[in-house]
Amino acid sequence: MAQDTLSSLDGGGLFPRLQQRYGLSENPLEMDSPFFPGAMRQHALETLRHLSGFGDMALVVTGAPGAGKTRVLTELVRSESARLDFHHVPVAALTSAAALARELKSLTRSAIPEDFEPREAVYRYFSWSESRVERGRRQVLLVDDADRCPPDVLNLILSAFVAADRTAAAVPVFAGSEAVERVLSSEPDAGYVHHLALPPLDKDDVFAYLEPRVNKTGGSVDELLSSCRLKQIHALSQGSLGRLKRVTPGVWLDMVAGSHGVSRFNFPSIQSLRWPALAVLLLGISWWLVSLQYDQAVENLPDQSVAPERVRKSITIGPESAIEENEGAVIAEHDAALAVPAERVTAVGEAPQAPETEPSVVRDVPQEPAKTVEEPEPEPEPTFTPVLPERFVALERLQQSQGWTLQLVAGRLEQTVLNVLGRLPEDKRLRYTVGERDGQPWFMLVYGSYATRNEAESAAATLPEALKVDRPWIRTYESF
Repeated sequence: MAQDTLSSLDGGGLFPRLQQRYGLSENPLEMDSPFFPGAMRQHALETLRHLSGFGDMALVVTGAPGAGKTRVLTELVRSESARLDFHHVPVAALTSAAALARELKSLTRSAIPEDFEPREAVYRYFSWSESRVERGRRQVLLVDDADRCPPDVLNLILSAFVAADRTAAAVPVFAGSEAVERVLSSEPDAGYVHHLALPPLDKDDVFAYLEPRVNKTGGSVDELLSSCRLKQIHALSQGSLGRLKRVTPGVWLDMVAGSHGVSRFNFPSIQSLRWPALAVLLLGISWWLVSLQYDQAVENLPDQSVAPERVRKSITIGPESAIEENEGAVIAEHDAALAVPAERVTAVGEAPQAPETEPSVVRDVPQEPAKTVEEPEPEPEPTFTPVLPERFVALERLQQSQGWTLQLVAGRLEQTVLNVLGRLPEDKRLRYTVGERDGQPWFMLVYGSYATRNEAESAAATLPEALKVDRPWIRTYESF
């Protein structure tokens, strides 16, 4: 409600007021550059770049409305259009399987016969797209606003991609809400989907997004991005880039309560404290009444003294008892004083027994030793066996190396890295390892070992033509 009101003022926006008050050279909220790398945006972009070129999985980018999904796809097209062939599928082509088939037929021109059924035409398109890799330009289908697409159309695109050669066929890239990921994850082909989620912005992300734009337009960072205003912008935007662009001008122009003066501390009024104070008062009165009743109940309790419990002790003498000499002498003197035969002294409360002529003999019966049940040793967990052990290096060993390397490709299947490694099978600088991501194996192909980043950048610029990687990921061994 607040951002809609702010955006509608004067019919021409609020930038003229911002320009007059702060002397800004241009509107910082309409600048597309620089690309915002925070809040996992750079990570999502790098993953899309690598998996679009060499991956074997469909890609799904999800986030709340205004999270910047379209901005990430735009940056992907801008940075990778030289080596990838992007095709944006309009929303009108996603209403049904027949509409999708017509759109894909227009991309292949005469490669798909007109009499093909929609499902057969979609499958034929992905098979046809495999030949584009041989010409050095892999195709990428961009399906933005995929949450507006019917579930059967989404599943048709995914199943057609899985049926083709995934390492060469056109890569579908879906962008939408979490509903898109839920639809694709419920299908049998869900294992071939890689999910990238864009989280909402926190307060530090809001500052990182606005700070370079304010500097570029000549504004004062200390004034426009003060702690009070930054807190209000983050609260009103709710972590969304789209809402951020709408509410920020109103905060900068002090059109939001608490954005300037003493009101920034947001002291509550006396009227707003009336009902909480009344509730606290009632709680105090009820506590006092309960405490008073408890004190009176304690005073009226009778004083009851508990008599100590009598403990009766007895001594039993018999053939089974082993009595020392000093103890036998005391008992004998006691028996003589009472004139009671020793053999008739019994435990208190027991019936008298006839004297025994012979003491009972207790023989020790040998017992068999307890058998020890040995627990079976746990079976060793299965270990990963690489297809090319001479080119495989364990992740722990790779992390212990010093320096820099080039990561060329990564994916969930070992065959993904083996396909690229097979282009230069004699090059010993190609190695691969396996880690874990989202509870599943993650295979990574690296190239070379360099002491400094400058050496790695020089090597990245002169990669062999067979690898067909213009900008590999330059990273340290410790980052794996």
